[in-house]
Amino acid sequence: IEGYPREDHRPTHGSILRSILGPVRVLKVALPLPLDPLDYLPPLGEGRPPLGLRVAVPLRGRVEVGVVVGEGEGEGPSLRHALAYLDPTPYLRPEEVAFLEEAARYLFSPLGQVLADLLPPFPPLRHRVRLHPGLDLPPHLPPRLRDWGEARGLDPRLLDELRAAGALEEEVAFKEPRRVLVLLRRGHPDPEAERVLALLEGMGQAESLAALARAAGVGVRRVKALLEEGYLAYAPQGEAPQGEGLGGAGLPPLPWPEGVSRLHGGRFLERVRRLMGLAGEGDFLVLFPEVSLLERFLPYFPRAKAYHGGLSPWAREALFRAPRGLIFATYGGLLLPFTPKALVVVEEGSESYKLPSGTRAWVPALAELRAKTLGVPLYHLSLVPGVEVLDRPGRILPVPKPRLLTVDLRKEGGYPLTGRAWALLRQAEAKGYQAFILTSRVGYSAYLVCPSCGYKPTCPHCDLPLAYHKRGKGGVLLCHQCGHREPPPLRCPVCGSLLLEPRGPGLDWVWEEVRKGLGVPVYRYAKDTKDDLGPLLRGEPGVVVGTTAFLRGPSLPIALVLLPFADAFFLAPDFRAEERYHRLLWALTELWPGHRPLLVLQTFQPHHPVHQALARGEVGAFPEEERGRRLALGYPPAARLLKLEVTHPKEEVAASEAFRLLEALQGQAREGEVLGPSPAPLPRVKGVYVYHLLLRGDTARLAYLLGILRALPGFRRVRLDPDPHRFHGLLED
Repeated sequence: IEGYPREDHRPTHGSILRSILGPVRVLKVALPLPLDPLDYLPPLGEGRPPLGLRVAVPLRGRVEVGVVVGEGEGEGPSLRHALAYLDPTPYLRPEEVAFLEEAARYLFSPLGQVLADLLPPFPPLRHRVRLHPGLDLPPHLPPRLRDWGEARGLDPRLLDELRAAGALEEEVAFKEPRRVLVLLRRGHPDPEAERVLALLEGMGQAESLAALARAAGVGVRRVKALLEEGYLAYAPQGEAPQGEGLGGAGLPPLPWPEGVSRLHGGRFLERVRRLMGLAGEGDFLVLFPEVSLLERFLPYFPRAKAYHGGLSPWAREALFRAPRGLIFATYGGLLLPFTPKALVVVEEGSESYKLPSGTRAWVPALAELRAKTLGVPLYHLSLVPGVEVLDRPGRILPVPKPRLLTVDLRKEGGYPLTGRAWALLRQAEAKGYQAFILTSRVGYSAYLVCPSCGYKPTCPHCDLPLAYHKRGKGGVLLCHQCGHREPPPLRCPVCGSLLLEPRGPGLDWVWEEVRKGLGVPVYRYAKDTKDDLGPLLRGEPGVVVGTTAFLRGPSLPIALVLLPFADAFFLAPDFRAEERYHRLLWALTELWPGHRPLLVLQTFQPHHPVHQALARGEVGAFPEEERGRRLALGYPPAARLLKLEVTHPKEEVAASEAFRLLEALQGQAREGEVLGPSPAPLPRVKGVYVYHLLLRGDTARLAYLLGILRALPGFRRVRLDPDPHRFHGLLED
């Protein structure tokens, strides 16, 4: 800035000293961004060991928060000073930093992206600035810079220029949350004190001791005594504190078998009791694929603390700062800075463990990496074993044989429900039972088709037929990939036929048909459509027509489960589709723990291996068969897969780019290490053409092949998916 040459401010940047003394000590700062660690000079006047501390740093005119993951030496006057350390003690230990580095190598991802995936959100910052005392304020600068004031409202570019010139003083710290008074527990022996507690329970929270005292008509001293006795506590606004000793079901634990690292099968409560036997005392980290499953386990474990994205940022920050005891967490728990006695992965095969964006990590693989870096045992607990953990010592617990009926659609008519399906639904209605009908898609039908010429309305941006939704007058045709919508044509644009027939029944079609044929209430339940199931929770009869979102909903006494077209769940261009289908069917048998619903599958493949294994009541049979097939073909767990996705609005350009990758690997890749390139199962999505190239091998070999490709011009436009679990759609940024 004019009037402030950098050389005049040696204490801030020291460019002359660095040119004389050579390399200087720098911090390696990982920001929660898709970047490798960046170099910064330490904050002025700070000399304490910084590893693992959060630090505020300038970046492109903004102030960002990162974590110091190392130290080194830097050259030249271009390095910027970090602004301030934000923690009195390390936020991450060396163990977590080592895990981040290993995870970044495993996922072929910048360390900052791994950090962004696993860290809880940072609290908001308080940022104050002023011009260095003793400096004249040029007339073009805001007068407010003379004294300390909030940086908000000042031009970030101006602040960055002042910062670079060494003319700016800054104070950066996390804002303290507003704290309110909340109820910890009830049951005070004094009736008057219990009345105050009941009042606070109804209020939810109070701004202060005085506010609660005024509302209750008692003295502040009386309310303060309740705080000291542990009946009340201060917590961040909107967040009730988690306490030990809350809840609990009183189930007796069952011992975890000696020498076994995985347990599968059994009833739900048996698996709960086995987990009790394993994690009886001490520090344990238990990972769950979804919050709904975590909350299903939580009531049986009085000392467990929950850690997941549904909690407030302040609650997650508080637990992250002091993790201990038994912690039930989703994937973010992998970075909690503590060393548990063991790490447990629940339902390790669940597709919900796959992160859809960011590093696109497969969380069970990271859990194994985390256990190794900490030197602690890793256990698996699930109803159905994951194919990729079957090589570990395990045990299958006895499972109640499911009640299964397969309806052969090659022999029985009726659309979308066969005659036998209707008979079973009416029988459930007559007995006052509840039933669930599972569809694979939302909307009314998968597509419309002209019965005369076979024309199907197709998305102009995706190689997909448009799904028909019966909304408003005439309905709407909708693409479930890109969101394109248009009205259904009155006539076939090819042959002029008046009628386009719906095909592939969706949720709304089945719901409409069942409402016509039954006299009980019929409900819809999907991700974006959730009817009130209150009457069913009270035990009243009814039918729910829904998608797999229902498995994450409330537990109901379902007596009948019906899949109108079961084949839709495994006829997918994905080598894991049948494994997912097998897991889904077994999950349906546990919709009502302790009871066995009748599972009815309308299918064109009644003798499919999944159906046969289910009929025999063997949860481990199909995964073992599937593992043998994959080992023979060189698929996981025989080797890792890495998916490279090339996209372009022009098909010839996308194909050319994909084959350029193949050409770069020729002479370097071994036989069988490269599969493709080929068009994706869905060749065009959202207006771009998609090509896939698969690399196969161990982590070191994949890193070598990827290193060759990274040297190619333009490779940064190629998306990577380590351990891919889906092959249709676009990888999200």
